[in-house]
Amino acid sequence: MIDANKWSKGVGAMSGDPWKNAAQWFFESIFREEPLRPRPQTPREKLPPLLEAARSLENAPGKPWQSREAVFLKQARLLENYEDAYAFSGTVVYYYPTYQSLSDRELRGYFAWRTRLRRGQVEKTCHTFAFLYIYELLHCVGVSDPEAGYAALLRFRRDYVPLDAFVLPYLEDWMRDFVVYYELSPALLEDTPRVRRDKAITRLEKAETLSPEAVMEAVEALAPGWISRSRFCRDNREAYGRVLAGLLQGMARHYAGRTQKPLGEQLFGRLQWEPVRLFGSAVFANPRKTRDLECSVDERFRYRCENGLWSLLRHPRIEGGIRQLERLEKSVDGCLREALGDKHPIKYDPLPKWQTKILQEEIKKLLDEKEAAQKAKITIDYSQLDRIRREAALTRDKLTVEEEMEELPEAPAVPEVPETPDTPLSPPEYRLLQSLLYDRPTDWVRAEGYLMSVLVDGINEKLYDTFCDTVVEDTPAVIQDYIDDLKEMVAP
Repeated sequence: MIDANKWSKGVGAMSGDPWKNAAQWFFESIFREEPLRPRPQTPREKLPPLLEAARSLENAPGKPWQSREAVFLKQARLLENYEDAYAFSGTVVYYYPTYQSLSDRELRGYFAWRTRLRRGQVEKTCHTFAFLYIYELLHCVGVSDPEAGYAALLRFRRDYVPLDAFVLPYLEDWMRDFVVYYELSPALLEDTPRVRRDKAITRLEKAETLSPEAVMEAVEALAPGWISRSRFCRDNREAYGRVLAGLLQGMARHYAGRTQKPLGEQLFGRLQWEPVRLFGSAVFANPRKTRDLECSVDERFRYRCENGLWSLLRHPRIEGGIRQLERLEKSVDGCLREALGDKHPIKYDPLPKWQTKILQEEIKKLLDEKEAAQKAKITIDYSQLDRIRREAALTRDKLTVEEEMEELPEAPAVPEVPETPDTPLSPPEYRLLQSLLYDRPTDWVRAEGYLMSVLVDGINEKLYDTFCDTVVEDTPAVIQDYIDDLKEMVAP
């Protein structure tokens, strides 16, 4: 704390206030005014004339304000054929980038990369540059017409996406919107995920008239997750497909009788027109402006524009329907494992009672058919026995010779091969794995004419789907982490 009386000593008395005297002493003895040092400035790198002209189009004080999309389109058309050989290194990160977002160095770096790309030299770059290039094509900048623009988007997806898959989901959505916006042929969208999904929903609504395999294909097109991951589903595809198809067909009959709604509508909601924004999350200036049109790929995939407002015909509960299908897939898997006595049961959420009833009826129908097939008896036509006896006697006479036939040596006994229950292994592979797990000698492998390396490779290959790893080393020895699991599969 400042002692005002102390600091006021020796200072001419200006007033009776010691604090005021201390302040006067500070400003007269301590404080000094000094000029500010000028801040060092790096000289601005001169831009090529065409880039300077593009910069002049940007928003600035004293100029009429324009949307960033409108500024981007003006600059893109001005710089449509500009080329640069600027050496640029570094990472550029901007969300929804435009040319105005970039510094002068970054701007020249982008056009140098675009120049090389147009000449066929495809290089991975930052997301900002990749999206700028896509935005240009969405405005048909650098191409002669929309057809050429779509072809350029296809080439970019083919050549650049393998280097950087981050842009793929955006690019696929914008390519679909490109076809609609520029009124290209709807046939270009025939093989898109949206069209494949709509066709699968259409097939699902006709489940009662389809084969189990066709129903399975429709389900896999909509919700492939569980079916593709489950080994049991892959190994028992026919039985699983029959039960799953039967469940869905029963659900379709239930919904048609109780709610008068098809299965697809019950799962995914009624088709309805919803507002949509084309080229969502892209910098897009809408160069064609307002017009009315409708684009139809099929009865479900339709776009409509009225007074400049776009709408899309679609199901409102797609994600919810896919989750419900996956729940049904897992429940069928779990119930069928229990019915068939599979050694690897799974946990699954119980279905509503009426769905559980349909599922159990389909499983019972499948088991009854299997049991009937096993009980099928072999019938003998006794009327053919006389003919068989005559033909046998004739054959005997032809083979009989005057000399006494030499006695043939007795055929060696075929060694009994052990069973390999619930495993894809061959008997020798099963026996080798049994020997390794339970510390038994393996010298029989060579004695019986087998190659140890071949048996080990067979075991690893056939159990890879179950363990996703090698289970037996070349030594040979079972990998420690899998001993307990393998002992559940291989009996002592």
